[in-house]
Amino acid sequence: MNQQRVDLEIGDHIFVTLPWSEVCVHMQVADRVLEVEVLQDGAQLHMDGRPYSMAITWGEAGIYTDSTTGKPYTYDAERVGAGHGN
Repeated sequence: MNQQRVDLEIGDHIFVTLPWSEVCVHMQVADRVLEVEVLQDGAQLHMDGRPYSMAITWGEAGIYTDSTTGKPYTYDAERVGAGHGN
């Protein structure tokens, strides 16, 4: 299965399937598609358009750091508004 890399910028909002990380399992959001806002030092999950709990680390949200650029990226995410006429 090929995964499509999605390069991100701080402030981006994406829909992504959250990983089975310890934090996501504890928050009962693992393997669920949620809106995630990419912050400078973390990721804010959103549920029903509002922040859900406190921000978590990029890694716990399935967001990685490019070793060359230092910018965040993930896989198989959709930007909020993409494909919805926005």
